[in-house]
Amino acid sequence: MRDILKNKIFAYIALGVLYFLQKSLDIVHFVLHYDYRNNKAKIFLILSVLYAAMIFYLSSRSDIGIPTSFFKIPLLYTIRDIFENAGLHFVIDLVNYSYDQKDKVAHIFLYFGLGFLLHLTFKNSENLILRKYAAIFAIILGIVYGITDELHQSYVPGRTANVHDLLADGIGVTIAQILFILLVLKNIQLRKERKRKDEP
Repeated sequence: MRDILKNKIFAYIALGVLYFLQKSLDIVHFVLHYDYRNNKAKIFLILSVLYAAMIFYLSSRSDIGIPTSFFKIPLLYTIRDIFENAGLHFVIDLVNYSYDQKDKVAHIFLYFGLGFLLHLTFKNSENLILRKYAAIFAIILGIVYGITDELHQSYVPGRTANVHDLLADGIGVTIAQILFILLVLKNIQLRKERKRKDEP
């Protein structure tokens, strides 16, 4: 009787493993054969929503401070000395300011990422107006999300809503759009140069 019970348990485990392997292979097949080119808008929309959810999660935490021990690494002092010896004091001042305002710098970087994804989402939209004015819509939506994020933070213990944080959010989103516009302009310039080279 015990042998039958052992065989039954072994059979259930084997079936479970086979089922898991089959589902894993189905997922791999889906990922490998998914039509990414024709579904860019959906992919970027999902990534934007996930990224916004990550920002929401970080805003829900009372303390996400950067450990100060990171800035006491001897290598960083060596790099500082190199900049000082090269006469690049403005770099050191910028780093010191960034460290003093690390919360604002974190907001700029986080919302730069959000602005990047929002731009790609709008740029790959089926709607012509959203595609044409992707940068403007990305800035508007990024700032609106920043406002809701600051309101949300006002209810989190140890966090407060701050106009300066919102300004940093707007700067991050806007920098992402400026970078996209510069890349587009550079691409147009390169195409013109190629045309000139191709012409006899």
